[in-house]
Amino acid sequence: MNPVKLAGLAAAGLLFGYRWWAPLVMAAGWIVFGRTLSVWVDTLFDELIQVTGSDRRRAEYIRGILHGTGTAKEIRIFGLADWAVGRFSDIWLTTMRVVWRNRSRASGRIVLGIVAMVVANGVVISMLGYDAFHGQISSGRMVVFVQAMFATVSLGLIGDPQWLIGRAAGSAAHVRGLARRFARGSEPPQSSPVARNSGASIELRDIRFTYPGRDKPTLDGLNLTVPAGQSLAIVGVNGAGKSTLIKLLTGLYVPESGSVRIGGIDAAQGVAALRRQVAVVFQDFLRYDLPLRDNIRFGDLTAADAALEAALRDAGGTAILQRLDEGWDTVLSPAYDGGTDLSGGQWQRGALARALTAVHGGAGVLVLDEPTAALDVRAEVALFERLLSVVSGVTTILVSHRLSSVRHADRIVVVADGRISEDGSHDDLLATGGLYARMFTLQAQRFAETGSVEDAEVEAEVNDA
Repeated sequence: MNPVKLAGLAAAGLLFGYRWWAPLVMAAGWIVFGRTLSVWVDTLFDELIQVTGSDRRRAEYIRGILHGTGTAKEIRIFGLADWAVGRFSDIWLTTMRVVWRNRSRASGRIVLGIVAMVVANGVVISMLGYDAFHGQISSGRMVVFVQAMFATVSLGLIGDPQWLIGRAAGSAAHVRGLARRFARGSEPPQSSPVARNSGASIELRDIRFTYPGRDKPTLDGLNLTVPAGQSLAIVGVNGAGKSTLIKLLTGLYVPESGSVRIGGIDAAQGVAALRRQVAVVFQDFLRYDLPLRDNIRFGDLTAADAALEAALRDAGGTAILQRLDEGWDTVLSPAYDGGTDLSGGQWQRGALARALTAVHGGAGVLVLDEPTAALDVRAEVALFERLLSVVSGVTTILVSHRLSSVRHADRIVVVADGRISEDGSHDDLLATGGLYARMFTLQAQRFAETGSVEDAEVEAEVNDA
């Protein structure tokens, strides 16, 4: 037998020496209270798991977006923190209102248990007090009987319901705290018209950046000026600093010295304003387990549906919308009711549409940081050419290891030794016979070894140069 139960029976036996009915009254009171409390708590957590399970998982996912290191770049670039906090609050509070409502309906059960417990304790302790006052029992025996009376609690509270009570109370306090901290109206943001911003100029002056724990700077004395509306390709061997340069442009990194200006905005004076000027598609772009509408609209939370449709069309993703049963409201994850997954190429077009939504919303710079590294050369070239035509007039930065994919950019720069070592068009850089020409020749040889330039997939990394 359970040791706790044995202790309760021992206390009841001790109390039996006072009055034969006293342990029976105490046991009845505690059992009624314990059973009603257990049923109430079990019902509460069954609702959390079964009735509100899908919404609760959705809320937990959004909280994970806010806390995860892998999501930090896009959350900061697209300014999604306020949206995510608001959506988490809305979903979580809606979920908990179901629990609170059903908890209120079952409150009569708890009242019955409390009444039974109070009556049982009141009857026995009153009788003990009466007998002690009239000298029928000694004070020492009264103390023993009172302790035995309270020890009979073990007869009713079986299965550690105290812990269950604490868990329920803690959850309620946590949710109420969230309601006070994050409560906000559920009105949708005002929609903005479909419009494409003109390009923004880029100016980097004397940039120096060193990663923590390293002695040698990754970038040292780098200078780069990009006129508004120009398409620029950034190339270089692995580790040259291409991705570092992109993160400096987007305000994710702060240079040790030098200045970063986009559209006349100095990063040192307003990182948030600078980020609004930049739309980025990273190589490790995020796949949000959220509706298609949110996946695209994160580029500009004020965008109207017309802008979302235009961005998806420009990214070549119209077919994605057509195959989804719930259209824009389809959750892009099979983990949720009615949800579905996309292919790798469809996710890629969704990420591009997200960045193009930011362009429609006013971003003057579009950065493509090797988002198509998994594609073959022909597909990557076709995609880059399409994007360059779609965002004509917007300043575009392309980063790729495959030089055949960036040859149609207005201008190409090579990053080496922490600086811009070569700068010019594709033809100009081939003519100079420098690092770009050597890398291009090496990749061309690999193409020749594998077959057609159009069909071969380049597997060689540029750091072989």
